[in-house]
Amino acid sequence: MRSACPPIMYSCKYLNFSRGNSDMDLLARRTVQELEGDEGQQHLEEYADGTSERGQCMLKTICEKFGFTSLGYQSLDGLLEAIGLDRDKVCTYCWNGKE
Repeated sequence: MRSACPPIMYSCKYLNFSRGNSDMDLLARRTVQELEGDEGQQHLEEYADGTSERGQCMLKTICEKFGFTSLGYQSLDGLLEAIGLDRDKVCTYCWNGKE
């Protein structure tokens, strides 16, 4: 399975793109919580990076949960490069929590 965007870590505050009642409605955040509990919430940037140890652990856990052979997310930098827009012209809140 390949996702064309990074893992969504924060519910959208602006367009209802990923809005839910809680950030725990999001697969990535729920998986982080299952892996490390509240401590994991302090390491979301690492989990969003599929090349980090935490990121690899999250990917493996999601694969096991859904029966995927493999899973890969696009990086935020890769997404911005693909669309050809400057970072300051794109809302990236759902992925990095930065306004």
